[in-house]
Amino acid sequence: MNKTASLLREGKGKLDRLSTVLRSPAPEGTVLARRRRLLKAQTHYADVNRYFEQLRAGATEGIADLKVALEKAWDSFQSEVTEKA
Repeated sequence: MNKTASLLREGKGKLDRLSTVLRSPAPEGTVLARRRRLLKAQTHYADVNRYFEQLRAGATEGIADLKVALEKAWDSFQSEVTEKA
């Protein structure tokens, strides 16, 4: 759980940096695309956070499914924040 909590904090830092980059002044045609990308990244992070909280709450039923869902959500988040800004 400590490793996952550390990854979650790292993910929050990445999301904050991405937010700063995407909110910076940009050519008019890219503003909407940047907003969509930021919203998508925030949604993926919220999914990761939700699955982590469910695991941390000590749910024993369906724990394997929760772990798989957390890994998939993390991979989706990682792919979103590592694309070029």
